[in-house]
Amino acid sequence: MCDAVKAESYEIDRIEVSNFLLPLYFTGGEELGGCDDFLGKNHQGKTLASFGVNPGGYIGFFDLQKGDYDTFHLKGEKTAAKRLELKSQANGARRGIRYQRLRSAKSTSRPKR
Repeated sequence: MCDAVKAESYEIDRIEVSNFLLPLYFTGGEELGGCDDFLGKNHQGKTLASFGVNPGGYIGFFDLQKGDYDTFHLKGEKTAAKRLELKSQANGARRGIRYQRLRSAKSTSRPKR
């Protein structure tokens, strides 16, 4: 449900591959000399923090107050915002269909008050 380093890539034998998160990303604290993603790029003098987001990345989560899925990306970051807009238009995508099924199952299984 997340790709905090979505817009970052590197090449292996002239083939572009995606940056990826390392296990340290999913820990609660920072570790001196540790790296949360493979590339460890600096953005405004800082590397990716645990549960953070780099430019172009996003984190999906379930918002308990809304009772629905939501997505976080950096404010003013145009790459991630555009991608989210395109994804929202692709309602027929496999993942979108899965979420629609979850929403409808959730609404039918809730007790009425």
